[in-house]
Amino acid sequence: MSEYRKLIIAVVILISIINQSALPGWSIPDSEAKNPATSQANTFDGEKLPRTIILDPHELVKMKQAIMKQNDSIAQDFLKTIITEADSVLLKRPISVTEKTEFPPNGTKHDYFALASYEWPNPNTPNGLPYVSRDGQMNPETLLIKDRVYLEEMVDRVMILAIASYFTYNPKYALKAQELLRVWFLDDDTYMEPSLKYGDFERGKGRLNPSGIMGAHHLAHLVDAIGMLELSPTWSGGMQVGLEQWFSKYLDWLLNSDLAKREGQRKNNHGTFYAVQVSAIAFFLNKPDFTKELLKSTMNDLSYAPLDDVSKLIGVKINPDGTQPFEIRRANSLHYHIWNLYGLALLARIGDQVGVDLWNYKIHGTGIRKALDFILPYALGIQTWPYSQIKRVNNEDLSFLQGIVCQAILHYDSQSYMRVYTSLDTEDLPLNFQDTICNVHIKYIDTVLKN
Repeated sequence: MSEYRKLIIAVVILISIINQSALPGWSIPDSEAKNPATSQANTFDGEKLPRTIILDPHELVKMKQAIMKQNDSIAQDFLKTIITEADSVLLKRPISVTEKTEFPPNGTKHDYFALASYEWPNPNTPNGLPYVSRDGQMNPETLLIKDRVYLEEMVDRVMILAIASYFTYNPKYALKAQELLRVWFLDDDTYMEPSLKYGDFERGKGRLNPSGIMGAHHLAHLVDAIGMLELSPTWSGGMQVGLEQWFSKYLDWLLNSDLAKREGQRKNNHGTFYAVQVSAIAFFLNKPDFTKELLKSTMNDLSYAPLDDVSKLIGVKINPDGTQPFEIRRANSLHYHIWNLYGLALLARIGDQVGVDLWNYKIHGTGIRKALDFILPYALGIQTWPYSQIKRVNNEDLSFLQGIVCQAILHYDSQSYMRVYTSLDTEDLPLNFQDTICNVHIKYIDTVLKN
């Protein structure tokens, strides 16, 4: 995990400490507001709220106020660290999808291009085509095309600059962030097309694969960064308009292209993270009602749900016994049980911001909590996983699990989750900036209780 992502984690950690002291057929109504930068004039404790959906805007305001008081050593140490890391990003050159030396079949360097991770040369043909699938086994050839890695790096860098800009008011951070965003999204020579049609390319198969949408799940977090940057006095109106236009086109592609519709119809983790992107980006485009309705549509009963909604139903993704039927046949099925549940937890966190409670939703005796309770004894090694898992559960898996358990402590009244969390609380786990606010929240509570 990059240093930038680790720094971002620190943001939400300190915020938490201070707090304690569409899917096929979907369309967006034209009546909803068009200008996200000016539509939310809400304030909290005299500060304008940043337009974030995964990061809690109220917690960001509290952190800023602690820094401004200058008498909180934790906040001041954090500020020094964030400035150091943001200053290092100032030295980084912009990166772009146009830097690749191998282009997608249409020959366009502006299209995001990545090879399918689990596709390998065919041993039974002279030219190795068509590639064959080996589920759970990543082909190192995929690392030769950098678009997927560069997208994650760009998001990390913009996020750390956005945090520094928000907390320091220093214009240099917002200006640098705008440079990175302009090169990736807007400049004529280097922009990325607002689609992912070549995002998971399978050599020799003569078809497009919708799975590439998963590779851009970081974009759901990028819109949070933009929501903080909007408050900088140096934020460019042209940049705002340009990014709105890009994300509007991308959201339109997600909702209306045949390829993306196929991804949205998937009942497994791909469909889940598709919904995470759509709901977060819709919120960025000032469509909170659309986000809310999307999340509410996951709560229907299969017996009366519209056909287009069936794939996203929580009652379809999770069995009454807590297993996840569309992850269970994977070569690394425990990993995918954790990963899909993590995506559902992200949707639940987005729901917290728009008044939809997915944490406590149950249908036919199942829901997010049931899925968590099922996987815990296997993920912790207490019981042997009865399905395929060709690789050991690694620290990244456990880090995602820790994030889910942390949220469970806050949303469910059960001491058992605190005991699980304590068993997972180790420095060996990689940090995840979207979970750290919760992680430190729980650690702080535990410390206070012990004292």
